[in-house]
Amino acid sequence: MRVWLVWILAVVWAGFWLWYGVGWAIHERLAWQGVALNALRPGLVFVAIVLIAWFWPRLGGVLLILTGFVLAAWYAIYFGHMPTSTKLFALSTIALPPLVCGLILLWPSTGRTGTAA
Repeated sequence: MRVWLVWILAVVWAGFWLWYGVGWAIHERLAWQGVALNALRPGLVFVAIVLIAWFWPRLGGVLLILTGFVLAAWYAIYFGHMPTSTKLFALSTIALPPLVCGLILLWPSTGRTGTAA
C-alpha cells in the first residue's frame, strides 16, 4: 500500500511541475523552443527521477531525497526574501513530496505481505 502512495505522490509531483513549466512558457508566449526548455526544467528531470525510482527503488529513493534537499536549499537561497507563508507553500509543493517519497522507498519493510502498511 505504501509503495502505491509513493508512486501516486511522485507522479502527481512530477506531473504538476511539468505542467507548470509548460503553462508558464505558454503564458510568456515563448517560441516552441522556449516551451520545450521550460518543460525540461524542472518537469522532465523530475519525471526522469520518478522513472528511475520506479525501476530501481533504492537508487530512486536516494535521488528523491537528494532532489528534495537540493530544491529546499535552492529555494531558501534564491527566494529567501519571500514571506514565510509563501516559502512554506513553495517548499511543501517542490521539496517535501520527493523527500517523503524517498524516505518511504528507503524505509525498511516489515517483511509481511498482503497486509496494509
